[in-house]
Amino acid sequence: MKYQVTHSFPVPLEKLLHAREERYKHLDQFPDLKNVTLLEETKEGNIIRQKRKVSLEGSMPAVLSAALNDLSLLEESTFDITTNTHEFKIAPPGKDNVFVIKGKSKYEADGAESKRSYDVDVVSSLLFVSPIVEKAIEEIHKHSLEKDRKSIAKFLGVES
Repeated sequence: MKYQVTHSFPVPLEKLLHAREERYKHLDQFPDLKNVTLLEETKEGNIIRQKRKVSLEGSMPAVLSAALNDLSLLEESTFDITTNTHEFKIAPPGKDNVFVIKGKSKYEADGAESKRSYDVDVVSSLLFVSPIVEKAIEEIHKHSLEKDRKSIAKFLGVES
């Protein structure tokens, strides 16, 4: 299942990119991000690689709870600071067959403002229920992206 999401911000691109990185250093100000733990981060030239663990306690659809013994996801991502492109893969630890979210986001200037655009693909290999799983994961991921957008906007002081 493929989908696209675009968020606009009323600030220059440099401010958006700064907020993208800095808000995780101030988690006390962003309770919606407290379910995210940075496991590893490396920088090689213009590439930032990260591994994060995302807790799904309380937000896991019933159709998936039976298939997972660990209610968390692992996100592996790379961010290219020269192109402002973020590529990511999110899946339950060791359970890529349950579902995988793969995507690419691009941060870019839009006049005096800025935006980030996501192209996302959710794939499940669970027999009989994969369309249900993919739709449920799409909705959860879109909700997560909206919470992320709000945390950035709050960090920027353009939304409370």
